[in-house]
Amino acid sequence: MSKLLPVLLLSLVLLSSCSAKPETEIIELPELPVLEVTTPEPTPTVPLWSEEEVDVLAKMVWGEARGVPSDTEKAACVWCALNRVDQGYGSITTVITAPYQFIGYDADNPIDDEIKALCEDVLTRWYAEKDGETNTGRVLPSDYLWFSGDGKHNYFRNAYKGGETWDWSLPSPYET
Repeated sequence: MSKLLPVLLLSLVLLSSCSAKPETEIIELPELPVLEVTTPEPTPTVPLWSEEEVDVLAKMVWGEARGVPSDTEKAACVWCALNRVDQGYGSITTVITAPYQFIGYDADNPIDDEIKALCEDVLTRWYAEKDGETNTGRVLPSDYLWFSGDGKHNYFRNAYKGGETWDWSLPSPYET
């Protein structure tokens, strides 16, 4: 056993050296900033047109087309005014209230709710067209700036005197 004791001691030393404890190093991580999540305030939508512009258009349509049964023809009156705006004749209000332009317009004309809604619809389509959309529901080509009527129908032209009379060949979003 005396010979065995040194071997046992040596084995014990070797075993203890094999099971060395790993060194533990503590690493401090930097403190991460606390992010605050904030919901942005909704930005108010700015209307593309003013209430005055819609009212002026509605009064013009009432004066120029109230006896016309077709919403397409009423919408064409609005498009005619907007065509003039696009040609540089001025703002919507300036174009409609200019002397001798839209004879049916009168500041005292009533504002009919259906006509006003039609005017807002045409304005929506006009602004969509300005944003590059196609097939917006335009019922009058952009070069038709003039019209006359007989109380039952309006006849739109592409020249002040003479010119072509519009043939209603564009599809209308207003008639079924």
